[in-house]
Parts: sequence; structure tokens; C-alpha cells
Amino acid sequence: MNEQKKRILLVSCFFYPQNRIPVLRIGQWAKYWASQGHDVTVLTTKKYDFMGPFGLEADLPREVTVVEVPCLPSWLQRRLKRRAGADQAPACGAKGANAEARASALKKNVRGLRRYIGSMLDIHDLWVAPAYKAGMRLLAENRYDAIVSSYSPPATHVVASKLKKKHPDLVWFADFRDLWVNNHITSAQGIFKKFESAKERRTLHGLADALITVSRPLAADLQSRHPTLPVWVIENGFDPQEFPTWMQSVSAGPRLAGNITICYAGTIYPQRRDPTPLFTAVNELIDAGLISPDKVSIEFYGQNERELNDIIQRTYANRHNIIKIKGFVTRQASLEAQRKSNLLLLLESGEPRAKGMLTGKVFEYLVSGIPILAVGIDNTHAAGELLEKTGTGFCSNDAEELKGLLLAAIEFKRFNFYKPHKDLIAKYSREKQAQSIIDRLAAFQGAASC
Repeated sequence: MNEQKKRILLVSCFFYPQNRIPVLRIGQWAKYWASQGHDVTVLTTKKYDFMGPFGLEADLPREVTVVEVPCLPSWLQRRLKRRAGADQAPACGAKGANAEARASALKKNVRGLRRYIGSMLDIHDLWVAPAYKAGMRLLAENRYDAIVSSYSPPATHVVASKLKKKHPDLVWFADFRDLWVNNHITSAQGIFKKFESAKERRTLHGLADALITVSRPLAADLQSRHPTLPVWVIENGFDPQEFPTWMQSVSAGPRLAGNITICYAGTIYPQRRDPTPLFTAVNELIDAGLISPDKVSIEFYGQNERELNDIIQRTYANRHNIIKIKGFVTRQASLEAQRKSNLLLLLESGEPRAKGMLTGKVFEYLVSGIPILAVGIDNTHAAGELLEKTGTGFCSNDAEELKGLLLAAIEFKRFNFYKPHKDLIAKYSREKQAQSIIDRLAAFQGAASC
């Protein structure tokens, strides 16, 4: 371990108090770097209402300084403020509903557009110029050792690239929680793909010192496009301070008392993160009289209620009233719901481009002490491989196989696949991951001084 104090500029559009999974990766790196004795400055966007949901409390040491920079011009901020005020005026029941419907329709339209233009024309592009200016001021005031930027959106890497160009002695690590080019949800098409690829290459080439990503498949994709750059896999992980008793939880060996409560906490993407096979399995067991509808419950926590309802209505999935839509809740409420469940549901796309997806939610599940059911993927997927390796989960997209799994669990009062390996789970501690980045930074600086 290198004991020399480092000063790190962390560039991320996502940060506290946004209640979003990406915040945890960046926020917990900042937390542990500071706890390890380093100075951290977070350059992030000013948080507007449309960037919610909010409510995620930061637990950051005083060595972490957060600099928020507006991404919207003042005239647009005023216009949004006036519109928000109009929507919240007295007798706002209908207006509030209309505003919510407009926002939902806008998000749906943007998602549709993203299937063609990918990451191009993102609102955070407006943040690049003011963030670069703020970053240059910070670099003039203090000596920094490194910049660490985290995608998405592209603006984070663009800002870091511009700062590195002006300060070539800095080490720049570009983190990819998701892929920029070849993203399985928002991959550009046609001419936009060429623009997107050119922008990524122009941003990184000759400037980034190393790339970081969350899985081997994503690392292979990045390496194929940037063969001269080192690409490191630093998975998402869990905060050992947030889960202080995880070793005991994993050791407990959960037993079923009779009923099965299945919990999903996350986002729904129709035909990508889609629970339909599980709905089919449970409903067919009830139709056949093999289980009683009051013995099983599938609970959903998170946004995208409209998308979930569309799936339910299309498949007639709630004909036995087994699906409970809880909506968005605080992080603590979500974690509590997970602890009280008997089976945690993980949804991911089985398409080839999604094989490297390894969301932070998986690692919360790992340390919960609750068995995990992954629907939509198999063990060739990064998440499926992780569940199999740690002995914490089972993958299936087949309704008949899922029926057998549930019936066996009811009969034996346990999920027989759950045989967790604590030593393997422990390596995904955010504290250890944060230290590994510092070690690599020290190695880069040592090599440069030779």
C-alpha cells in the first residue's frame, strides 16, 4: 500500500443526493479514498428536479469537497422554475397529473430516440463548458495527482479530456459503468454510430491513461476499440460500513416458513429486464392447484410503474393478485424490504450485447443473505457467472424450470442452490476496490518518475 497522500479530482454527473445506483460507485470511492487519507474533490452537476429521485444521504468525510456546477443556462432554469410553480399551484390535482403524464411521455419519447442517436445530443452536453471552467479553476488553486471520470453521460469524460489536455502531467482514469459505444440499451444506429464512435475515440485517444469498467465482457469491448490503453475490471461492490453484519447474514442459511415473498428493487425495461417468465411460472402453478395464491407474493420497488403495468396487463399476470407494486421508496426502505423477503429477483437482458452488465444492485443482493433468482440470463452472462461463482443465485428464463425451483423450495423449505462463498463475496468490498485504484495510481506515478 502506498502511504503518500493523493489529491483526486472526481468528475461525475451523478452524485448525492440523487437516489440512483450509479451514485454509490462514485460516492463510495470518494468516501474510502478520503478515509484512507487522500483529498477528494467531486466536480458534479447542480441537481435539478428532473434529475431525481433524490433522498440518498451522503456519508462523506470532511476531506471530500463537492463542487456543483449548473448545466442549464439561466433562461432555461427560470422557465423550468415557472413551469414547476404552475404545476404545483392550488387545485393542482389535474395539473399535477398532467405534469406527471407529460414527464412520462417525454421520457418514453427520449428513450425511443436514444435507440437511434445513442448518447448524442444529451442535456449534460450543456455542462461541459461551465464544468471545464470550474475544473481549470480547481487545478489552478491546488496540485492534483489524478482525474477520475465516470461514464455516463459522455460529458464527464469530455470534461476530463479537456482538463487533461491542459494538464498533461495529471493521470486520468476513465471509468465506464456502462459502455459509451455499443451500449445495449442506447446504442446509436447508422451515421449516429459513426459520430458516437468518433467522439469516444477523440475524447480518449492520447489522453486517458487507463480505462476502468465493471466486467470482463465490457473490458474486452473497450480493449478492442482502444488496444493501446490498459483496461482494468473493477466491479461494482458493496459498502462494508453500510452492511456491517453481512458475514452473519450470509452465514444464517435462510429457511422458508411457508410463504414465499419475492422482491425486486430496480428498473424495468420491457423485453430486456422483463419478469414475464416468473409471472408465467407462478400463475401456472396456481392455475394447476399446486400452490395457493396466498402463499406467494412478488413485490416491486422502484420507478417504471407504467412499464410494469403494461407487462402485467399484456400477459394478464396479476389474475391471482400476487403482484404488489410498491413504487419508489427510500434506499433504507428498499433494503429493509429485501431483508424481509425470501427470494431476491434480478432482471437483466440475455441479448449478447448485455452480457457484461453487472449493476451495483447485484452486490447489495450478494451481502443480503437472501437467495437470488436471475431471470433473463444464464451463467455466460457476467451477473450469472458471479451468482454461480459465489453460490448465491440461480439463473433461468424457462417457466417450467422456475416452476420446479419454486415447488422444491416449498417442499424442502429452502432454496437448495444457496451455498454462499463468503471469501469470494468479501473481495467486492468498495473499500478494497478504492484502495486498488490508489495502488494503480501510485504505480503510474512511479513509472512516470523513472
